[in-house]
Amino acid sequence: MWWEKTIEYLFVVTYLNRESLMAPLDGNCEAGGDLVASHDDKWVLIEFKRNAGAIDDEVKKFAEPSEDSFNEAKFLLGDDDGHHLLVFGEKGCSEPIELKACSYFRHQAVEPDGVLGCGVSQEKFNRYLSDFLRFKLGEAEEGSGGRSLDYSTVIAVNSNGEVTHCEGLIRYCAQMSLGPDLGPDPAPTRSRSAPYLGR
Repeated sequence: MWWEKTIEYLFVVTYLNRESLMAPLDGNCEAGGDLVASHDDKWVLIEFKRNAGAIDDEVKKFAEPSEDSFNEAKFLLGDDDGHHLLVFGEKGCSEPIELKACSYFRHQAVEPDGVLGCGVSQEKFNRYLSDFLRFKLGEAEEGSGGRSLDYSTVIAVNSNGEVTHCEGLIRYCAQMSLGPDLGPDPAPTRSRSAPYLGR
């Protein structure tokens, strides 16, 4: 038995250069919407799933009516999902967990070691992501939370195959001003007009 975080960790330690993720990228700090990846880097969106069975749960995570929203998104974006990948685990023969990967809508198989080579330009990536979020989240209100995006990671890879940018989808969207506010739901506050009933 394993979880999404197990799959994410296994992918990171297997396929990403850990030194590039721990050190400041090129010594630059991110400021506002400026990302450290260069203009010719290729961008990949990876969603981590516990196993193949968890992939079918994606339909339920789309805006209501979820099946309609998913099918509309698949119709519009399905032919362009080669950079949007699902990475999941399967019981292995020689290892306890074997990583598998496929494209998001078409479920076209991709070798896990080829995932980082599936990227597209940031302009195309952002256009796809904006449309995808519209279908997935609908007309979400501010602070609606990005819980269904918790195991989604944005990665940029340069022409040498080196990772130049890696972060969670929620943070990436906030920096790029894509989609609704995906921050956590605000904590409930006591109304000023309500009397305090504490002891």
